[in-house]
Amino acid sequence: MTPTDPRRCPIVYAAGHGAGTREQRRLQLRTLRGDLIRIHRGVYVAADVWSGLDARGQHVVLTRAVTAGLDERCVIGHHTAAAVWGLPRVHDDYGDAVTVFDPRRSTTSRSTHLLRRPGVVTPDDQVVDDGLRLTTIERTAVDVARTASFADGVLCADAVLRRLVLPHGDRPLDPVVVRALDSRRADLLGRLGPPSHPGNRSARRVLEFASPLAESAGESLLRVVLFELGLSHVELQRVCRDRGRFAGRCDAFLAELGVAIEFDGHAKLTDPEMLQGRRPADVLRERSRRDRRLLGDPAIRVVVHCEYIDLVQPERLAELLRSAGVPLDPRRVTAAARIARRRFTGVTS
Repeated sequence: MTPTDPRRCPIVYAAGHGAGTREQRRLQLRTLRGDLIRIHRGVYVAADVWSGLDARGQHVVLTRAVTAGLDERCVIGHHTAAAVWGLPRVHDDYGDAVTVFDPRRSTTSRSTHLLRRPGVVTPDDQVVDDGLRLTTIERTAVDVARTASFADGVLCADAVLRRLVLPHGDRPLDPVVVRALDSRRADLLGRLGPPSHPGNRSARRVLEFASPLAESAGESLLRVVLFELGLSHVELQRVCRDRGRFAGRCDAFLAELGVAIEFDGHAKLTDPEMLQGRRPADVLRERSRRDRRLLGDPAIRVVVHCEYIDLVQPERLAELLRSAGVPLDPRRVTAAARIARRRFTGVTS
C-alpha cells in the first residue's frame, strides 16, 4: 500500500460552498457519519486518509489548511517547516499549532491552530513547495537548532547535512565530500550571527556536532546518547574489512576500545517492507553472519547491538557497553538517564 502524500492528499474547504448551501449541509452530514474529519474551521479531510497519516503527515495537512488564506508575507518556519521538509525529531507530537514568521508582528501571538512569530524571512531564505511558502532547508535547520533541544537540533541538522552533502546516499569521506561538508557547515554557522543572539550558543553546539553520516534518526539519537554518556570520540559508518575485503559498515565505532555499535531498529524485524519477504529468524541469522564478518576486521574486538529502548533508558545502553569493556563514569550515566527522562517524559527530577 502506497502511503498518502500529505502535501497532495485532497482536502475540502467548506467556505467554497457558502454557508447554508446544499454542499455545506452535505459536508456536515458526512462529518456526522464519520466520513470526514474537520481539521480546521471550514476545512475537512476524508477520515480514512487522515487516519492513514502519521503525526508528521497530519501536521503537514493541517499546515495546508491553516495557511491557505494567509498573507503571502507569512512564511512557514521552525518545527512546521521541518515537518514539511520531512526532517526527523525525537517526538512525533507536533502540537496543534502551525508556526509561521509574520513580519507585521513585533511579538509572538497564538490563535486557533496558528502561531505567528515576528521576523522577516528574506527571499533567499524561503521557497514555495507544492503551494506552501516555507523557510529553506538550511534556514530551517538553523532555526530548529536555535530553539529546540540539543537532541532535536542534532536529528534535524544531521538529516539536513546528509541531504546537502550526500544526496545519493553512502559515499566515502573523500576530499571532495569533506570540502562539501566544510562548506555546508560553514554556511549554516554563518547564519547564526553574534553569540549574544538568543539561542545562538546552543545552535553552534548543535551544528558543530552534526554529521551527514548518520543514516537515520535512530543513529543520530544513538550518537547523542553516547555523547551524553561521555563518549565523544565516535566514528560513524566506519568501513570494516575482513582480510582486505569489504565486510560492511558499523553504525558507530569506538576506535580506542575496538567496539563496534549497531543500532537495530525494531522495524528491521517487523516492517514487511524492510523484511522483504524474509522471516525475522532469517534477519537474525543474517545479523550473526554479518557480525562475524565485522569481527574479521583486526580493529574490531566486539560488536554491541542496541535498540531504541536502550536510547530511551541510557542505563541499559551503559550496561551493554560495560559488558563489552567500555569504561563509563557512573556520574555520566546518571546524568544521561536524567536527560533522557526529561527528553521522553518531561520529568525533570
